[in-house]
Amino acid sequence: MSSRFNSNHCEDIIMTVRHLGALLMACLTALSLAACNANVGAGVTADFSSTPTLYIDQYVERPWLPEIYIQPRTAPLEPLTAVLVPLRMRTHYSNAKGLSEELTRVVWNSWLKQRVFPGLVMLEGEKWRGPQGIMTMPSAGGADLVIGGEVTHLMFGGSAGNTELAIRLEIYDAATGDLLWSMAHAGSMTAGLTQDYVFFYKKNRLPSSPMLAVAQALANDIGDPLRNWNYGQPKEEEESSME
Repeated sequence: MSSRFNSNHCEDIIMTVRHLGALLMACLTALSLAACNANVGAGVTADFSSTPTLYIDQYVERPWLPEIYIQPRTAPLEPLTAVLVPLRMRTHYSNAKGLSEELTRVVWNSWLKQRVFPGLVMLEGEKWRGPQGIMTMPSAGGADLVIGGEVTHLMFGGSAGNTELAIRLEIYDAATGDLLWSMAHAGSMTAGLTQDYVFFYKKNRLPSSPMLAVAQALANDIGDPLRNWNYGQPKEEEESSME
């Protein structure tokens, strides 16, 4: 009776040690991932009756940096202001207008946080007509630049499938209608994956809105070169300052 009790007691201790070891391993993995990438969140859930689970926030996959087709050779003498027209939807959705404005608002908010332009206004309700409509756009009065474009690809995956988004942006001189920038970018977010590491599970955790998360990542990527140009020095001034 006593030996049976001792045997069961030892098994309980072994199981407890194993769970503690697995939990410690999962915590160390979460800390190392968080240290390597500040944009990746991690968390651990565990109890002594189940295998610990390590949750990792899913990241936005971008196969390349923003594709820049046209860009100015020199920076402006002083930072320029801009207006942002809601992106045109190339794909057909029943709520295309509302969806277009929602995605454009993500770009607008991201660029405001990045301070890409000293003044940036989103023209809600306006329709992007391309370069032919810039000179007749009354709402663009006073801005240096007009920004428009389109959503070239959109696929909602939700929490069960893959989410994909591709956009193309064009930036025009509001006074002359000249095309200054032409660029495109794309990204995706895959559905949550579960991997079994024997001692613990690792699950990718999707945000509440994968589509908006992808849009924000693309906007941030595009905003970097735009801000560097808008607040940079013209090449002529850089060369003269080095002499």
